[in-house]
Amino acid sequence: MSDRLKHLAEGLGATFQKLEQRVKDRLDLTALVRETLNGPEKEHVVTVSYRDETLVVLADSAAWCPHIRYAQREILSKLHAAGETRFTKLKVRVGRPARKRG
Repeated sequence: MSDRLKHLAEGLGATFQKLEQRVKDRLDLTALVRETLNGPEKEHVVTVSYRDETLVVLADSAAWCPHIRYAQREILSKLHAAGETRFTKLKVRVGRPARKRG
């Protein structure tokens, strides 16, 4: 590695660890939301994240958004029971699944 790149790489260990933890937390939260759903809509949850006190659920198509919204009370109560209490409301939006690199 060149000296110029060494300077860039120094101190990134903590940054990468934080980023890795954020990704893991998001994946865990997404899995937890899928577990709260009983129907086929669970397969259409792309990802879940927080925006302030709002839990934002991304679905893979607009057709599944109302199904997930309909389960909102159940999702919120099950997540609160599981100790996930950072949010007070839920929003469902359309998102795209990540493309697989081949």
